[in-house]
Amino acid sequence: MYLTFDDGPHPQITPWVMNQLDKYGAKGTFFVVGDNAERYPELIEEITERGHSIGNHTQHHVKGWGMTDAAYIEEIKLCDKRIPENRLFRPPFGRINIKSIKQLADYEIIMWDVLSRDYLKRLDTHAAQRRIRNRTVDGSIAVFHDSEKAEKNLKMLLPNYLSFLNEQGYKMEKL
Repeated sequence: MYLTFDDGPHPQITPWVMNQLDKYGAKGTFFVVGDNAERYPELIEEITERGHSIGNHTQHHVKGWGMTDAAYIEEIKLCDKRIPENRLFRPPFGRINIKSIKQLADYEIIMWDVLSRDYLKRLDTHAAQRRIRNRTVDGSIAVFHDSEKAEKNLKMLLPNYLSFLNEQGYKMEKL
């Protein structure tokens, strides 16, 4: 199964996530926002040095469906300048500018089947933990967020989820 983290890197949260992953020998994929990658280049380097992978999440975390395809592609190309050579792309909000898909042929567009919803202010973390466990199957891609908005819920959900995955015998790999 694949653990993914959107919206970082963040100077406190991303290292915390990597430390949690290390406890279980897990690898993850971090879909980074170019602005954050530019702000914290040392974290981009640390993510790859620790054996995780990095994907593109646009330069400014844009809602691509309200943009021209040229502007949307420019957002992706700007982010590419901030991260190591990669071909992974996840559209923010899980929605993509359909007119741009042809121009993204060089990328592997990665979505998910297990959404933590850790970004919600009033998340019932106990119900969320049950939901993400129940939806996890071989080959699942789970999405969390290494951002301030999600920090409280992430810190409640991720350690328990990693423990569950480990107990169930899942191998947690990067994309």
